[in-house]
Amino acid sequence: MQLTLRDFFMRLPLVTGIGPKTCVACWHWLMAHPQIQVITAATLDQLGAELPLTADRRKQLHLELFSHAMNQRITENLTHSGCLTIVDHAYPPQLKEIYTPPVALFFQGDLRNLQGPQLAVVGSRHPTAYALTAMRLLLPPVVETNICIVSGLAQGVDTLSHQVALAHRGRTVAVIGTGLDKCYPAANRDLMDTLAHDQLVLSEYPWGTNGARHHFPERNRIIAGLSQSVLVVEAAHHSGSLITANFALQENRNVLAVPGTIDGPNSVGTNELILAGAKPILNSDHIIEEVLVDKLP
Repeated sequence: MQLTLRDFFMRLPLVTGIGPKTCVACWHWLMAHPQIQVITAATLDQLGAELPLTADRRKQLHLELFSHAMNQRITENLTHSGCLTIVDHAYPPQLKEIYTPPVALFFQGDLRNLQGPQLAVVGSRHPTAYALTAMRLLLPPVVETNICIVSGLAQGVDTLSHQVALAHRGRTVAVIGTGLDKCYPAANRDLMDTLAHDQLVLSEYPWGTNGARHHFPERNRIIAGLSQSVLVVEAAHHSGSLITANFALQENRNVLAVPGTIDGPNSVGTNELILAGAKPILNSDHIIEEVLVDKLP
């Protein structure tokens, strides 16, 4: 049996014991061997020897990659969603630049939302009234400039960022930490259904995958990787939003932060980001000029 490169990358993350780093190593290896356009058992032997992969990982690849069970899993996912792989033309070039780009993303919605400028918006799951007011002031002009809002469909700042994009007839992308049949939090099910129908929802986790604690930091690297800039609206000390900001810094993205009060627990993270060099955001133009820096006259 043989697989196209696209089929290979759809299946590879689903193989037992194969994580994101191994997937990326396989992608780099194949890019260094452009003459290889199909994957066979012999190709796996060559790949496993040259990377090198452990004996256990080589065994799992041979056992699972071409198996009937894998065929069924892929069929189940493609029945409910599309799959964007790292060798597809529509895969965003900026996402390929990150340290561990996902080799496959399951999706529902319109992949055209990945084209053009992207702004990640992250922040507290329990935002203050100040944060909500700031977003309602700052984001509508950004959305109306055709900048796509990327966020994680979490409670709080994420939810409002998607809602603002919808309210102003803009574009938005949700990157989630579960399979596309799950919704976390459950209260966002209607919003997720709307985004899946009219916008775009992405996940690197296959159909049926429940949320796990480590999924959300993994999801954050994709949010940062898709975007030219990351806006942190409100974040407590050591919050998950700061993980996304750190990914952005590591990947040479712009980090923007809304200043907060010096005595507010939810402003500690954003104020510390500004102290460390993030751009303070006082109006919408400050965001637009950062995201569109290469496109403005």
